[in-house]
Amino acid sequence: MADTRLTKVGFLRALYLCVFSIFYPQKLVEAERSDEEVRQNFSQPPPLPEPRALKLRRAFWVSLVLVLCSIVAGYSAGKIVGAVSGPATSRLVGGLQIVGATLLLWATLFVRGWDIQSIGGVTLTEHVNQWIYRSLYCLGTAVVVASLALAEANP
Repeated sequence: MADTRLTKVGFLRALYLCVFSIFYPQKLVEAERSDEEVRQNFSQPPPLPEPRALKLRRAFWVSLVLVLCSIVAGYSAGKIVGAVSGPATSRLVGGLQIVGATLLLWATLFVRGWDIQSIGGVTLTEHVNQWIYRSLYCLGTAVVVASLALAEANP
């Protein structure tokens, strides 16, 4: 069984790694090499793996929180924009819906699977892949909901 322990990556470092993956992939390659060296120095043996049922339950609730936060952020942004700028045109609402749908489809088509998967699933590239995917999905959802909140103010 592969060692699936992760190195700690803070929010800003994760953001840098995502930017590197898109604009400077060689920097991500270098960061991944460094991360692999750190992981090789972990004390052996790895701790017993967490039961998959617990991982599944946590993923279920974390994804719900992400969805709800995206909805709240999008709805709030839509209401704030509507209050500041006044009634939104149907063109703006439609444009936001197109942007949101574009982000959702982009995330779906972008996400990598088997072609970057490692045995342990702990490489930085795999995590950057998930971070970008989730960010695009949450942003796309927020934009669609913001368009709906703007449309709600314009009957």
